[in-house]
Amino acid sequence: MNKILWIVAMAFMSLTTIKAQEQTRVHEQIYRSSFKVAANKSEDTNVRKIASFKVDAISYLKSKTLERITDDTNTLKAEEIKSLNNRLDSMAYFMYDFVNLFTKEYTKAATAKDQAWIMKIFRDASLNHPLYKDEDKDLVLSYVNNSGYLTQFSLDTNWVDALAEAKGKLRQK
Repeated sequence: MNKILWIVAMAFMSLTTIKAQEQTRVHEQIYRSSFKVAANKSEDTNVRKIASFKVDAISYLKSKTLERITDDTNTLKAEEIKSLNNRLDSMAYFMYDFVNLFTKEYTKAATAKDQAWIMKIFRDASLNHPLYKDEDKDLVLSYVNNSGYLTQFSLDTNWVDALAEAKGKLRQK
C-alpha cells in the first residue's frame, strides 16, 4: 500500500512540475536568458549590447501588453487577455529570431558594404512594421540612430511582419 501511495505521490509531483514548466512563458524565458548575458561582464561587449536590446524589446512589449490589460476604459474577457499574452509570447519569439538572424547575416557579411546592406534591411523592416503606432518616438527609436549598438531597430515593431520582410529581402540578393 505504501508503495502505491509513493508511486501516486511521485506521479502527482511530476505532473505538478510539468504544469509549472508549461506556465513559464516564452517572453520570460527569452528575457531571463538575455538578461543573464547582458549582465555578464565577462561576455563580449557587443554580445551584451545585443542581449540588452532583447531585454529592452521584451520589456517594451510587456509594458504595452500590461497597459492594454489594465486599461480601465475597456474590460477584457479572459479569452482576450489570453490572446494578448499569447501575442506577447509570439512577438518575443519572433523578435529573438529577428535579432539572431540579423546577427548571423551581419557577421557573415564579407565587406563593410554588405554589412551596411544587411543593417539597412533589418533596420528598415523594424521601422516599416509598427505594432502599437506608439507616439513616444524618443523611446521606440532609442536604438535606431544609436551607432553604439548593432541592433538599430525600433522597439515598436510587429516582429512577425518585420522578420518576413527581412527574410524576403535577403532572398532577393
